Amino acid sequence: MKYHNEIFTYFLYTIFFVFFSNAIHSQSLLNKQYLSNDIEHLLNSKPDQALKIAQHLLSKTNITNNEKAKINFLISKTYKVKGDYSSALNFLYEEKNYEAYLSQEQKINIEIEKIRLLRELSLTNEAKMTLQSLEDNFSSSSNEVVRSYLKAVITLEKTQFLLNEGQLNKGITLLNKQIIDSKNALVTHQDLQLNYSITLAQLYLQKKEFNQAQNLFKEVIAVTNKQKETPIFAKIDALLGLATIYFLKQEHHKAAAIYNEALMVSQTLNNVFLKEKIIAQQNVNYLALKDASNYQLTNITSIENQLRSEILEQEAINTAYNLVAEKYNDNLLAQMAYYYRIFYIVLGLFLVIILACVFYYWKVIQTKIHLNEIIKYIEITRSNFIGQVHEKKQDSKKNVILKETEELILNKLKRFENSKRFNNKDISLSVLAGQFDTNTKYLSEIINSNYDMNFNTYINKLRINYIVEKLKVDPNFMNYKISYLAENCGFSSHSSFATIFKSITGISPGKFIELLNSENENKLVS
Repeated sequence: MKYHNEIFTYFLYTIFFVFFSNAIHSQSLLNKQYLSNDIEHLLNSKPDQALKIAQHLLSKTNITNNEKAKINFLISKTYKVKGDYSSALNFLYEEKNYEAYLSQEQKINIEIEKIRLLRELSLTNEAKMTLQSLEDNFSSSSNEVVRSYLKAVITLEKTQFLLNEGQLNKGITLLNKQIIDSKNALVTHQDLQLNYSITLAQLYLQKKEFNQAQNLFKEVIAVTNKQKETPIFAKIDALLGLATIYFLKQEHHKAAAIYNEALMVSQTLNNVFLKEKIIAQQNVNYLALKDASNYQLTNITSIENQLRSEILEQEAINTAYNLVAEKYNDNLLAQMAYYYRIFYIVLGLFLVIILACVFYYWKVIQTKIHLNEIIKYIEITRSNFIGQVHEKKQDSKKNVILKETEELILNKLKRFENSKRFNNKDISLSVLAGQFDTNTKYLSEIINSNYDMNFNTYINKLRINYIVEKLKVDPNFMNYKISYLAENCGFSSHSSFATIFKSITGISPGKFIELLNSENENKLVS
């Protein structure tokens, strides 16, 4: 009897232990799910808090690979919201370690985030390659819902490229058709629907069809205002689009109010790139309002943001190159492993293996060539009237400037050229020398010997190059008066700007704008 009682007691303990363990495990899963949902709700409004929750979840020992993959993606989105593109890219590319645990839709979303970040960093070729790879890998999916969603997001990204390239009619046609074809995907993904509306509105805005653009921007703002967790980026994009319309309609006071609202909405994110974008447009509006006091205040903030964003952008570009190179290496290693397997399986077909190795070597060369083309493309798109540093001519006089000092100053000049500080009216040889921690004699001699021009010509060419690029990429600039263009790039008067513009480009600014307008009209007609 005693023996039976012991067995019965042991049985009860076992049941209790199993029940208690399952209860703890279930509670743990619920807690992790609850915290994971918290991250999604907070990343657009309180990204720092979302990041702390995500890092807390990753530190848990009982976290699964599936959960890690989801949290890593949320962390990458949080870093993107904060403007830390370098960290965002690192977490996105880390997802390759959890590829087996990701759903098809999750994989698609990760690749889309990569594309958007690469495009944001002006790595257009690499972004397009990633988009093509995404389309190739998932377009044959057996899941109809996945195919529909894939088509919707790919069309949106293709339209973004068309928008950036000025192919407005093609972009509008493509997007409107896809809105009809992707009704289900847009209904179930409200963020995607908002992006569709914003992109379509931006296309209409560039076409100067203000009424259609304005209605779409207002619809987006109304939708975001109703949501419990406001999609801040969508709201800011809509606010900036609406403010631009008011600016172009010369309703500058309305535009000012919208810019202030956008800046207020962005405060919680502390995103340098976003602030720079808003303040830069706000400054232009203050100039139109002739509000000198507010312009001076925001201009100081704008310069600070520009310096910070340049550093962050360069860091992100370097990260992108490293990650892209690593991805190529992984692909090459995978190909190598594949060829080795073929070699061991079909050992007798030695000739086939040799041909495969030759093909592999050719692919390596083509990959290197393509990477060099990407680098050269970026260098060309960033080239200007300054051109490359000339090889110094041999001088009979002894060069008193140390080579290390000269290289340091040349590096500072390159950073200066990539900024917009040359548009400051107060810039001078002595001011720039002070910023470089050198003297005017050294700075002047280095500019003369390396660029084959004096300081004034150097500054003027930078300014003219800046305004020419603005006219080419931003159609709004062609509507401004010459005096505004002169002031925008740092010239003290209309006449001096016109004289210097013609001496550098060979034509007057008015003629240049006229020719540019004609070219744009011809593109629209064709």
